[in-house]
Amino acid sequence: MRKSQARIFARDNGEKFYTPEKPCARGHNLRLVSTGCCIECKRLKEKERTAGNREAYNARKKRERFSKLHILAERARLARVKETPEAYALRLEKAKIKQRQWRVLNVGRQSVKDAKKAYKIANPGKVNAGTIKRRLSKLNRTPAWLTEDDHWIMKQAYELAALRKRIFGFDWHVDHIIPLQGGRVSGLHVPTNIQVIPWWENLSKANKHLPK
Repeated sequence: MRKSQARIFARDNGEKFYTPEKPCARGHNLRLVSTGCCIECKRLKEKERTAGNREAYNARKKRERFSKLHILAERARLARVKETPEAYALRLEKAKIKQRQWRVLNVGRQSVKDAKKAYKIANPGKVNAGTIKRRLSKLNRTPAWLTEDDHWIMKQAYELAALRKRIFGFDWHVDHIIPLQGGRVSGLHVPTNIQVIPWWENLSKANKHLPK
């Protein structure tokens, strides 16, 4: 089979995509340099396979994301270190604009809060089990040697989160730097192991320990 000169040229120039001399059987005109596959055909095939078995697709994507979590976490940490206050404010404003645009374009779609609320109503047993597990984990990870001052400091952290919510207009969470239910390492419910961070940072961190 004759090799595509357009693909060779794109590969030599370090490009990821190329336009072949002839379109594919479906009339698409963009291919991957690495494999020579048609991008649109690959997308359609993946969509058909996803529709046939959504659970298997979600499980596969979860495995792929899990293998890259440490890379993504380190990349995000380095970006936060270098980020200036002005850049942080700009990124936050862009995120708010995207949220507003999404709401306008998806008026009939269920919001995340509504979806979570519906899930809690439909699955009270799972929700109660998770709540009890979390509560017991915090009790088991709270040392007996904590003083009244230690408990007061931790209480102040929750009050600080509520204060920041009133000031900034979005939720702040009291996060355990070393998670109480971590997969590899678990921390204690003590003043030195808690921090007040924006809700999205806490949700993206989940039960992972991201050393600084």
